[in-house]
Amino acid sequence: MYAKHRSYTLARPAHRHVRLSVNPSGFLSVEIEEDNNKLDSEFENLCFEKHGKITELVCFEHCKPQKSRWHIYLSDNDAKELNRLINDAKEEYEILMRDLC
Repeated sequence: MYAKHRSYTLARPAHRHVRLSVNPSGFLSVEIEEDNNKLDSEFENLCFEKHGKITELVCFEHCKPQKSRWHIYLSDNDAKELNRLINDAKEEYEILMRDLC
């Protein structure tokens, strides 16, 4: 089980760079380079919301879907890749847990 790392340029605010780490144990870590701001979330608290050609990744507070903790704007292609990485990580974790039983 290895974490997958990606670097993207945020769609809003323009020209900010973000590094993401998708951990198969169910966590996403986000670092906005220009702000040295670090964010994280469990997969279950994440939601992708499409706005035209931009996709907003929203982290909701656990059990409070109406209140967001943080959000970032990604290009559609970057959001699709991140969503795929998260789904692959979930599947990898499920396979590992099944193999351990």
